[in-house]
Amino acid sequence: MAGRRWAATSALCVCVAAVSLLHTGGGRADCWLIEGDKGFVWLAICSQNQPPYESIPQQINSTIVDLRLNDNKIKSVQYASLSRFGNLTYLNLTKNEISYIEDGAFSGQFNLQVLQLGYNRLRNLTEVSLRGLGKLEYLYLQANLIESVTPNAFWECPNIVNIDLSMNRIQRLDSNTFRGLNKLSVCELYSNPFYCSCELLGFLQWLEAFTNMTRTYDRMQCDSPPDYTGYYLLGQGRTGYRNALSMLSSLCTGGSYTVIPRFIPPRYQVTTAPSESPCSEEECSSGDGTTPQFSLFTPIGETEVRPNIQVKHLNHNSAVLTVQIPYPFSKMYILSQFENGFSSMITKLRKKEENITVSNL
Repeated sequence: MAGRRWAATSALCVCVAAVSLLHTGGGRADCWLIEGDKGFVWLAICSQNQPPYESIPQQINSTIVDLRLNDNKIKSVQYASLSRFGNLTYLNLTKNEISYIEDGAFSGQFNLQVLQLGYNRLRNLTEVSLRGLGKLEYLYLQANLIESVTPNAFWECPNIVNIDLSMNRIQRLDSNTFRGLNKLSVCELYSNPFYCSCELLGFLQWLEAFTNMTRTYDRMQCDSPPDYTGYYLLGQGRTGYRNALSMLSSLCTGGSYTVIPRFIPPRYQVTTAPSESPCSEEECSSGDGTTPQFSLFTPIGETEVRPNIQVKHLNHNSAVLTVQIPYPFSKMYILSQFENGFSSMITKLRKKEENITVSNL
């Protein structure tokens, strides 16, 4: 019994010695490290630093497995700054200011499984953006400014399970963009300003055949042209709703119109150009997070049927907003706050009209 007790105590001591929490000092921004035996670094948390990092820090041990650099001011991702971290399986770069990824920047990350790049300023995704990420399983690119995704953007990532491209500025996708990703089970594309023309039909046919585990089809709608604005991309068994797939299937073949489209009364009227912010107008009540936007509410039956937000009361750190949802009423809307290039959800809108208090402005 004594021998067993000694063995258990000895094992506990080894465990405590192998994992320690270290703090890197100095005048620069700080990281918290979890180290293992012989200086092996498992985890580095370098988030929300003051002053924030503007580039990927190089003083971290190259053995790092999990690197978290979210909530900094990193502006680009370069091969030279990442190549030494060949053991990475998890990399979090959420909420930075990244607008540029060097071609092949991740080509040294052979073991990376999770890549978080949401809430940045990326504008495109090409065939070299994700080069070398053969083991990647989870890719988060939500709330960027992505307009273009090339058809072979994911060709080096056959093991992807989850892709999040929601809240971007994507208008068109090729029918082959996600083909070949046999393990894909989640593909988030809601809150993108889709342009529903014959060029989108191939993608819509893929989307109908794809089984998305999160089932967010009711948040995927046409933004333009005006004849299709507000139509769901897919019908998904709903009756009484026009959808882009059924309409385009009857009009298009080979990527072009076989029947001249007649005017179709739109569900929603387009009155503004696509927003510069990384989320749609319905989700961002203000373009810069400080100046309230006003829109004219029109009763049911008129042409203006967009959501309406009015400031009912305002003081130095809070506001009361009156939010009205257009006809036909749908619970798909979310009120979000957009500030300094990032959006954060305040609440889901579940009523046709309600007053909402926003604090800590």
